[in-house]
Amino acid sequence: MAMDEQKREQGGTGPEKIDLLRVLEEFWKILVRFLWVPILLGILGAAAMGARAYLNYTPRYRSEATFTIQSVGSSYDLAGTGNYYDKLAAEQLAITFPFLLQSDLMQSMLMQELGVTWLNGSISAQAVPDTNLFLLQVTSSSAEDAYQILDTIIQIYPRVADYVVGSTNIEMLSPPELAEAPYNQRNVVRPAVKGGILGVGAGLAILLCISLTRKTVRTREDVKKRLNAHCLGAIPTLSFKRRTGHIDRTVSILNSKASSSFQESVRSLRIRFLREAEKRQAKVVVVSSTLPGEGKTTVAANLALSLSQNGSSVILVDLDLRNPSIKERLGVTAPSKGVAELLESRQGDPADYLIPVEGTRVRLLAGDKAASDPKRQMESRRLAAIVGALRDEADFVILDTPPSGLLGDSAAVAALSDGILYVIRAGAAQVWHIMDSIQFLSNSRTALMGCVLNGAKASAGSYGYDGYHRYGRYGSKTEQREG
Repeated sequence: MAMDEQKREQGGTGPEKIDLLRVLEEFWKILVRFLWVPILLGILGAAAMGARAYLNYTPRYRSEATFTIQSVGSSYDLAGTGNYYDKLAAEQLAITFPFLLQSDLMQSMLMQELGVTWLNGSISAQAVPDTNLFLLQVTSSSAEDAYQILDTIIQIYPRVADYVVGSTNIEMLSPPELAEAPYNQRNVVRPAVKGGILGVGAGLAILLCISLTRKTVRTREDVKKRLNAHCLGAIPTLSFKRRTGHIDRTVSILNSKASSSFQESVRSLRIRFLREAEKRQAKVVVVSSTLPGEGKTTVAANLALSLSQNGSSVILVDLDLRNPSIKERLGVTAPSKGVAELLESRQGDPADYLIPVEGTRVRLLAGDKAASDPKRQMESRRLAAIVGALRDEADFVILDTPPSGLLGDSAAVAALSDGILYVIRAGAAQVWHIMDSIQFLSNSRTALMGCVLNGAKASAGSYGYDGYHRYGRYGSKTEQREG
């Protein structure tokens, strides 16, 4: 089935159910990689809220007075009728007090007495229940304004109240005073903490949204379901236990420190690879991936070693001319020349450039330096002659190429091969990127033999390998894949 048809088929199957565990795993992976996002947003949020609180701080001053209100005509007799009257008046005042303070009459009289067009203050009053005791407060950004407004209210209040409850007298218990300091303090800590929490929360929400929408390949089932491709093998991540002294950390089946599960996964890959190779009559095989660091070079090297252990003669060619690394992976230190030198010389027998890997039936065609003009060299017609000459020298020729998701080199080489082995690191590239890269390789009309899932989640007690490596020279925009 063509890749475009695969995309249409996947797009028509309806929305995919959300796997909570997978989302959490994806979220954790993204969080570890982009932890700086919520931290940065938290710092920015704290700084913004703190700065806002600092700049918007306005000192507030309070002036207050406590007084009693008594009817002018009240009298005290043995029956206590005067007290009863004052109590009724107090209750009535307690009800009408807020309305009187906010009335147009009070406001206009205040502004007239103060000689202003607006009041720079907030007035509030509170009556003590069942008494004629009142607490009057005025708050303002100016201590002088708060005092003057309160003092003026006390002076004109009897005149305003006369329209409602009749004549009254105000007896001051605690007269108003000019505030010496604001009652509110400049506080940036609490807003900064709030801003930091909001910033971190926003960052985590962004990463969670990314994890919900990001579709990657993590299991063999994903390879089949999301890519509609055959998974030839799943290699778990290899880790070495910490020990004192130097130990061999070469990621190779020849390393005695490599776990049995790692070696078994490579053997399983070899068995499936041989089955596909026989079916397709494939002798020259391209190994590629979508992104740098997915482990294609390590897969190519260990597959070559495993085929050698099975009795096949293998030539392993380093066609990653920007970043040759096969020799390092296999621990080969002898100086050698590779494809770049063959292409530059335009002559010479490729067989003369092959170097053996000690103790195996694997030979390498690999140089020590990056090519000066890899794009031009990979498109050279002589490359086809080199690959053709190598066909007659071994049972299998494995070509390690650059990532096809970034560069067009792999497609040019794929046209010279019999099959493509595609390496996918679990949870690395997104599905659409993988499919685009495989589609790009398929333009060479070379069949995809299958995929290898690298860094797959291993069962308890098992190990795998880490295929990440240096790809600093893949950044040039002029060398990126076209089309």
